[in-house]
Amino acid sequence: MTIPVIKTQRLTLRGWNNSDAEALSALNADPRFVQYLGNGQPLSREDSWRVLAVFAGHWALKGFGLWAVELAETGELIGRVGLWEPEGWPGVELGWGISPKHWGKGYATEAANASLQWAFDHLKLASVISIIHPDNHASKQVAGRIGETYSHTQPIRQIDCEIYTITKADYAERNQ
Repeated sequence: MTIPVIKTQRLTLRGWNNSDAEALSALNADPRFVQYLGNGQPLSREDSWRVLAVFAGHWALKGFGLWAVELAETGELIGRVGLWEPEGWPGVELGWGISPKHWGKGYATEAANASLQWAFDHLKLASVISIIHPDNHASKQVAGRIGETYSHTQPIRQIDCEIYTITKADYAERNQ
């Protein structure tokens, strides 16, 4: 399958390549980056490579997934943003993760908005959720900036997570 490339003002969202393994490994080894992901522990190079394979495979299995996010100007891989729905998930999730050295620049919001538009335009989804650790205040702010609102709290892999959501209609109204 051909993974779509999305270009925003400052970013390129693209499919994953084996050459991304080193940069993704560095991200997944950073305690700040993984703090609210999974068990919150940094990943080994081997485990990070498996994550890379899962990201690539999700596109093949579902027709959507997380994009590699790079700075348009330099090509530097700075994170991953996109759609995620592994087995047992409560819905199609919009997730984001940007390198801590690039926090505070609006990249997560910019990429999440582009992903959300793609989800509604191409997948014709009625709604999208974001699953956010209750202590991840920065992600809650991104959710709010893209128009998501708090829906409820539910356990995801033994952690009580906050579920944020936005409908296609609410997104369209926000972006007229």
